[in-house]
Amino acid sequence: MRYRSWGPRGVQVSALSFGCGRLPEDDAESTALIQAAVAAGCNYFETASFYCGGQCQQKTGLGVKGLTDKAMVSAKIGVEPTTTADSYRKEFERQLTVLGLDRVPWLMVGWLSVENLPHLTKKGGALEAIEQARSEGLIDHLGFTGHDTPENFIEILKTGLFESMTVSYHILNRTYEPAIAAARLLGIGVVAMNPVGGGLLGAPSAELQRLLPHASATTAALALRFVLANPGITTACSGMATLAQLQENVATIDGVPEAADADHTAMTAVLDQFKSLGDRFCTGCRYCMDCPHGVDIPGNFNLYNLATVYGLRDHARASYHNMEPAKRASACTRCGECETKCPNQLPIIAQLDTVRGLFESVAV
Repeated sequence: MRYRSWGPRGVQVSALSFGCGRLPEDDAESTALIQAAVAAGCNYFETASFYCGGQCQQKTGLGVKGLTDKAMVSAKIGVEPTTTADSYRKEFERQLTVLGLDRVPWLMVGWLSVENLPHLTKKGGALEAIEQARSEGLIDHLGFTGHDTPENFIEILKTGLFESMTVSYHILNRTYEPAIAAARLLGIGVVAMNPVGGGLLGAPSAELQRLLPHASATTAALALRFVLANPGITTACSGMATLAQLQENVATIDGVPEAADADHTAMTAVLDQFKSLGDRFCTGCRYCMDCPHGVDIPGNFNLYNLATVYGLRDHARASYHNMEPAKRASACTRCGECETKCPNQLPIIAQLDTVRGLFESVAV
């Protein structure tokens, strides 16, 4: 496992880190998977209280029990207009209890934006609770994550409050490259979440593998190579659900030499010509779910991407027609509830119309 310097204090973090949002349902399986990741050299585990049906932090705590000298675990807490230092402290202590830890190396301020930054920094606000916890040795490092614009994230980076930024970044979503470059200049670490596109890039894509330099055994391996070739990325935080996924990702990291800036330049030059794939698409985060009318929004978009990005049209169309009718794009009532939840502000209703047109037309 390779390690990189994370943030201004030079914390060493594995190039491959573990996003705990897709852990197996069985606690014994998730514990074994986390322990295997630690044994392979992964030393950062990203959590949130609502992942895995609300069981993410409990599962992660079980997995790292007795291994906290080798595993850095992060907690994540957002801020709202009503957040106070007291309410933030109570939520922090609750997450510590669920994790089974007496301290966390990293606290990520979740879903941060320029708009709600004042709710963090106000007098009697969350930042006071964070600073108090740090003075007590309960938090070592502070970072943030969210879905604001790159320009706004650059403004947040300039505040000097944070040592790390976590953003979605992968071959098909390069939106945050300006913010990643700014973080590098400021000496702030960057965690790339969804490096395999929320699992989308786990599917084989001869097209992408043909277009990008450097032969890779799988599209997922290529996706990781691309992310880690960006000199501004500190670690690729992959949500792994199986031992096979972990082994493939570790093999990718171990089998590829550290990339140079020239590698990233070459890859992005090719992708700029492949721009028709678009920078914004569904990553499968499922924030839009559950649809009140039963439409499987991420499932529809995944099939659309398989058809249009990878050319797997017959497979995607057959899978669409095998879905329960109530889950298909054509069942959308256009209520708009999903669009208010989407962190990437996607025009979900219009995109579902596109999906319906693709799969329910005479030919695809």
